[in-house]
Amino acid sequence: METLVTEAVQIPGYRIERPLGVGGMASVYLAVQESLDREVALKVMAPSLSTNQEFTERFLKEGRLTAKLAHPNLVTVYDIGQHNSLYYLAAEYIPGGTLRDRMNRGMTLSEIIDVMRDVAMGLTYAHEKGVVHRDVKPGNVLFRANGTAVLADFGIAKAMNSNTMSTQAGNSIGTPHYMSPEQARADKVDGRSDLYSLGAMMYEMLVGAPPYESSDPFTIALMHVTHPLPILPQQFTWLQPILNRLMAKLPADRFATGDEFVVGLDKLMAIAPEAQAIRDAQQTRKRSVPRPQPMVQLDPMTLAQAAMADGTANTESMRAARAQSTSGGNKGIWIAAGVGLLIVLMGVGYGMLKPKPGPEVPVTGQNPPVLIPPATNPPTTNPPVTPETDPQTQVQVYDGDVQTLITRANQYVRDGILADSPQFGMNLSYPAGDNATEIYQYVLSQDPDNAEALAGLDRIADFWEARAQRVLKIGSLEGCRTLAENGLMADPNRESLKKLAQETCVTR
Repeated sequence: METLVTEAVQIPGYRIERPLGVGGMASVYLAVQESLDREVALKVMAPSLSTNQEFTERFLKEGRLTAKLAHPNLVTVYDIGQHNSLYYLAAEYIPGGTLRDRMNRGMTLSEIIDVMRDVAMGLTYAHEKGVVHRDVKPGNVLFRANGTAVLADFGIAKAMNSNTMSTQAGNSIGTPHYMSPEQARADKVDGRSDLYSLGAMMYEMLVGAPPYESSDPFTIALMHVTHPLPILPQQFTWLQPILNRLMAKLPADRFATGDEFVVGLDKLMAIAPEAQAIRDAQQTRKRSVPRPQPMVQLDPMTLAQAAMADGTANTESMRAARAQSTSGGNKGIWIAAGVGLLIVLMGVGYGMLKPKPGPEVPVTGQNPPVLIPPATNPPTTNPPVTPETDPQTQVQVYDGDVQTLITRANQYVRDGILADSPQFGMNLSYPAGDNATEIYQYVLSQDPDNAEALAGLDRIADFWEARAQRVLKIGSLEGCRTLAENGLMADPNRESLKKLAQETCVTR
């Protein structure tokens, strides 16, 4: 089969050696650019798509965008063109395999840190050139012979100042496991969306599984919007503030740039006792090409305040620190679902103890070895409630008087059901311990006839039921069932929600 495919591709100036891989839009071949006698990765659009103007424009756009980028951590594009009905792109051949391959084999923590730095530096450069990648994932990270990670495949990249049809609201493009909340909502994205994806990738490298899991792509995208931040296992809790800054639900709460992330990570690595083994390994490890350095260096105290304050420091503190260093020398996912996530479903884009220094072993796998002593208290996401549950009612106990709690829950509902709110869908039923459904239920346990609590639960149930019906129309049974179950948390006796959750969204 490979021989037939190879023989069918004839592009002047290139000699096809062998296939490297096949994707939904294109096939990639190892080829020789005959004029320079150099190996290249030749990406050829599937002939069946050559008559589709949207696909050809996207393919050519990838080449033009990527050709502007020249950085050690980004793949280099040599040529782009068309021969007869074949559209092609010639890029540097990077033979070291993908990050997905390495994750499957297992990676050490120092290797993970190196990948994070490399990809972040490449993203910094791309963002400075006005390009958002929009599909940062393990399969799009390659490795040079010296081990440097390189970000590839800008096939769905977007110029930050563009507003083409493929990136307008309603078209959600990316891979659900690594998709930022604003991507899932089909909102406008900038470089901070790529940093969210980098954080999701970091979580998977450390834990061995994506931050959110489901068999249904729509449900995964939904979870990025509505579910709480993922919590790292105890041996990695010292990295939780970094992950929180990468995967914050709101872009304004994330690192502003890849540079800021790298500075924060490096300073944390320099002062964290848990990182001693990595520091020792990095001092002895030799690489044939020096690593790119971040553009800004901050003093350790500034960084400790900005990056380690329990994950609550905002980007303004980082920007202020950056300026000081230089001078001194949510539209909702549900609106997007009808169109944007349909595209996804169709496959368009899918007190600290210092450890003794010693050799590192892989951190991924079913039972990753503990390289770092566990923290006594894992980080929390600043829950404003007490953790107790009433033993008689099994209702979450909330601190505060009834009216204060009602006011808080009402605000959650106003923000959560307003389509133009960045909090759309949030704090209605999730996260556990801080959501309007639980607050109303607690109020009713104290005041069973409280009209505001009853009305609030009805509004939440109405919201989830309407979204479940909308998702059902695009064929996502699991997404429909998940939303209906959210509604049943607010109104367990609503028959229409029961039917959705137990019948319609199961057997249809």
